[in-house]
Amino acid sequence: MTVPNTDRQSDSGKLRWLRHGCRILLLLAGASACLLPGCSGKSLKVDNPVFAPAPPRRALVNRAADEEEQRLAKSETSDANGTPVRATGFQRLSSGPLTGNSVVAIVNGQSVFLDDVLGGVRHMIESNPQLSDDQRQAILLNELGKRLSRYTEDQLIIQAVERKIPADRRKDIRASLEPKFDEVLESILKKENKATSQELDEWLTTQGTSVDELRENFFRIQMVEGYITSLAKVPEKIDREELLRYYNEHLADYTAPEQIRFSKIVVRFEKHGGQSGADELIAQIVSQLNQSRDFGDVAAEFSDASNRDKRGDMGWIKRGALTPELEELLFALEPGSISSVQTYSDRFELFHISDRKESSTVPFADVQKEIEEQLLTQKRAEARQTVRDQIRNKGNITTVIEPAVKTTSATGPIR
Repeated sequence: MTVPNTDRQSDSGKLRWLRHGCRILLLLAGASACLLPGCSGKSLKVDNPVFAPAPPRRALVNRAADEEEQRLAKSETSDANGTPVRATGFQRLSSGPLTGNSVVAIVNGQSVFLDDVLGGVRHMIESNPQLSDDQRQAILLNELGKRLSRYTEDQLIIQAVERKIPADRRKDIRASLEPKFDEVLESILKKENKATSQELDEWLTTQGTSVDELRENFFRIQMVEGYITSLAKVPEKIDREELLRYYNEHLADYTAPEQIRFSKIVVRFEKHGGQSGADELIAQIVSQLNQSRDFGDVAAEFSDASNRDKRGDMGWIKRGALTPELEELLFALEPGSISSVQTYSDRFELFHISDRKESSTVPFADVQKEIEEQLLTQKRAEARQTVRDQIRNKGNITTVIEPAVKTTSATGPIR
């Protein structure tokens, strides 16, 4: 199902409210991310706000979870080589038009409803009187397609959290996050120019959401990301040998090319009655330069170039930015020297080299910390993705992304 082709510009205007309403959810996600390790923001940064050390005598891991994981493992199938795979199917799980109670996915046997994924977005779509029923369904499916894959993957992680961490510990985690959410809420108040939480909540209602929904989304984000962080194995430091290897393999990134700074004077034939008139002017210019008159002063007075008001200055240029012939000419000149008159089909040009920077490489010691942080960031991202992949590969997901039945599978046979 797609939005009708007619009046697409009008439909685009109708959907601006949807993008505007979703902006607050993006703002929440961005603010929530500042609680995670590696965030540059200092006011909200903590080591791991979700999975901090458990209180004394209180177990973090639920031992019964091991039995649950073994049960889930038995539902694995195998490919032709005997390698375990998990089924991810696509099919329509609810008949008729999509509603808030439509089942849009099944994650390890648990139903996921449309409102779990879209929530206030659905309310905004359905409350817009300018949209037809077909348009509402098309937009719902479009928004569902954007969000469902990530939601179901996160739901697998939430289920892992519920299996691994006792309910009382999860309650403590939620309580510990309340002050952090208050900080995030304060930042949203400032960005949206609202004086009180009540005023913000009233405004959010018009956008199809609420402070309570923001709070639940915040806790969900933190539970998911905090659990992944707790499992991701990342070294605290990187060996100097690995840093040196990276430096040598990417030496070009730390090497500044040779550069020159130059100015030019242009005398165009058409502005001086043809080439003969231009000959007279360029001869006068060369004479003044030979008398040690400043090149910039002469350019400001006589040049026909557009940068005349800049005294002919062309700025810094590195190799590869000019034509090969001009590059060969200019880079062969020493600072302070002036080129011979260059004749083209419609003009004369003179060049002056004002400065030069030789090619240079930043020493390893100067960029060692930068390289280490860059590699650690990369390793963190890879470790987090590995955890996500491991959890996803242990889960069973059946999901809908279109009203028609799909028969392809991402990771295994259709259930």
